[in-house]
Amino acid sequence: MSGRPLPSSFDGNDDFYNESGFQKVLRRIKEEPLVPIGCLLTVAAFTNAYRAMRRGDHNQVQRMFRARVAAQAFTVVAIVAGGMYYSADRNKQKELWKLEQQQDAEEKRQKWIKELEARDDEDKALQARLERRRQRAANRSAGTGTESVAAQARTAFKEAKEARDAVERSKAEETAVAASKEDLTSSQVSGNISK
Repeated sequence: MSGRPLPSSFDGNDDFYNESGFQKVLRRIKEEPLVPIGCLLTVAAFTNAYRAMRRGDHNQVQRMFRARVAAQAFTVVAIVAGGMYYSADRNKQKELWKLEQQQDAEEKRQKWIKELEARDDEDKALQARLERRRQRAANRSAGTGTESVAAQARTAFKEAKEARDAVERSKAEETAVAASKEDLTSSQVSGNISK
């Protein structure tokens, strides 16, 4: 059997992206910059109203409270408009994410199948070698002439060469399949992104 580890369900999760809270806030600010602007305007109006209240300037307090209400209304309108504007984009991102997850799952499944087939081939080759050794041992016990020893040496050499060729073929097939899948996946993802 080969010394390679079995594929894991955690393989290929290098691109698995888990946003922290701070990263999510930054992404949302970039997507909808009017919302934080409205929040800042609301806080500024409320702060100025508080300062005017401490000074005793009632006219300024009334203006700042009205500015606060206007800033809050602006923020709410920005949230609603941004939600409507970005809803189609979010749906496209969800569909793309689902497609990528399906492709990753299929690739993982193909890797499992390929690895199991390779291990099965290795097991069959090992069983065949063991059977040949048993037959040689039985032949040796039956007759130990020089011709049978030479024939056994040729047979052992032939078996070793066949086993080595089988391993090289399986490695070449694995690399060819992996390269073709990468080409196919990259072309599908780029095609989906361009749509």
